[in-house]
Amino acid sequence: MATATGGKCLINTAKRMMYPFAPAIARGLGVNLGSVTSIIAINQAASIVAPAIVVLGDRIGYRLLLLFAFMLFSIGMFAAGFLPIYSIVMICFLLAGFSKSIIDPVFQAIAGNMVPFEKRGMAIGIMEIAWAGSTLIGLPLTGLVIEKYNWQTPFQIYGVLSLICFLVVLKVFPKDDVQKKNKLKQQNKTIQTWKNVLRFPKVRAMLLFAFFMCLANDNLFVIYGAWLEDDFGLTLTAIGFGTVFIGLSEVLGEILTAFFADRMGLKRSMTAGAVLTGLSYYLLIFLGSSLGLVLLGLFFVFLTFEFTIVTSMSLSTELVPELRATTMSLYFAAAGIGRVIGALSGGILWGQFGITGVCILSGTATFIGFFVLVSHYHKPFRIKQ
Repeated sequence: MATATGGKCLINTAKRMMYPFAPAIARGLGVNLGSVTSIIAINQAASIVAPAIVVLGDRIGYRLLLLFAFMLFSIGMFAAGFLPIYSIVMICFLLAGFSKSIIDPVFQAIAGNMVPFEKRGMAIGIMEIAWAGSTLIGLPLTGLVIEKYNWQTPFQIYGVLSLICFLVVLKVFPKDDVQKKNKLKQQNKTIQTWKNVLRFPKVRAMLLFAFFMCLANDNLFVIYGAWLEDDFGLTLTAIGFGTVFIGLSEVLGEILTAFFADRMGLKRSMTAGAVLTGLSYYLLIFLGSSLGLVLLGLFFVFLTFEFTIVTSMSLSTELVPELRATTMSLYFAAAGIGRVIGALSGGILWGQFGITGVCILSGTATFIGFFVLVSHYHKPFRIKQ
């Protein structure tokens, strides 16, 4: 759990630093903000092809995939850090997004195998503290590094830390069971892995839910740094430390998942969280006159979103228990496609309609996801224990 949390925190920090510091990176590369949001979209698009690799985790084991992903991530970060060319940075973030899209479902699958379902919400909630940790620790430190040195230096640091993660996984994780791998190879030939997973209506509904939730979140997340910089004149360091406020909301959301989602019921927690998330996006429209109110509104947005999305991850690990890595890779692929569209739409809407247009789309997309979920699960959500 410690290895997973630390590794995911690093990957998440590198992924998220593009959002609040997009204006600084755009200036460093000599391009406009829309070009940087395109890099973010490319990063998210990598999750679309990741299932083709992650499916191997159910056949050859998880350790080898983790080592491959951390090495790929390190290569991408070093290239971005030493070759400040727009096209190179775009390719490097494609590699980084691809590696993250392997690491996330593999760690989720490991948790699914190790932890009983009745405690799954707690396990996933604890592990996903890495997402908030990237906001509380990673992004403020990244802001300081950019302010003191330049926008390339964080990428170089991420590359070194990724190599350390590679060595820790090599040392801590046991070698994959050869007998288990051979058994799973035979099993997957018989059931045709992807078709077997996607034939379940509950899986398809969950994928659509993840798609709309993440579209809505990235639609806002991709421009909130520009919003704080343009409307309130915050410096890069101030924006970096402003993310601590958001990080606290995400920690609280993950703690709520860990300690209350199992008790409330995962489905009930997820649907209630989706409603609150959708309403919080609309609320932001009316808070733009005050920095304090904006930060409070963002706090509530990321609190409710994090609670909802982590709960949905917990539930998804048990949708097709015998093929957890494949199921979770499809989940992250659907979420990634949503984030691609959200990253692209956020930049466009911000330029044309400001924060109002951004929030209207985010709120509407969230409620579409909610209605998809409710329409497929009008009966109690039943899972084989």
